[in-house]
Amino acid sequence: APTAPARREPTPARQREEARAEGGWLSNLLTRASDEAEDTDQPQPSMSSAELLDTLSIDIGELINMTALEASWARRNRGEAHAFGLDLYTARGQKIFDDARARYRMDPEFRQTADRYVEEFDRLLVEVRKSDRDGAMARNYLTSDTGKVYTILAHASGRLDRP
Repeated sequence: APTAPARREPTPARQREEARAEGGWLSNLLTRASDEAEDTDQPQPSMSSAELLDTLSIDIGELINMTALEASWARRNRGEAHAFGLDLYTARGQKIFDDARARYRMDPEFRQTADRYVEEFDRLLVEVRKSDRDGAMARNYLTSDTGKVYTILAHASGRLDRP
């Protein structure tokens, strides 16, 4: 009689993937930063910037008030130093922002990941603005899902508090 295949215990990588599938984009980032710190014995595949942006942008629409986001970026572009307030976030978004800010301050791995993301997005904005006469393309990027991720991470790091 055929025997049933032996049940395999999920590997740590499989468990992390399942946890990521259940959570939102920022919890995925937080989990990944934590996992990378724990998995120093296993090589981590390098993720391209595009893959990172795609991974982070899942469910972002539920975290930010779009009207407040547009108004905040308009104020920032006019030179206001403190254009980003907590009114930018939904209730769930406020929790995610608070978690990201605390994690940014306490977790060097998370800080490095967030800084890389923000720096990549800043480079993208510099390139876009070279041919963006009326600022519409930059606004589109800043209000896109990846722009919302950028906003949360840049805000959590304190970068948006500076002119």
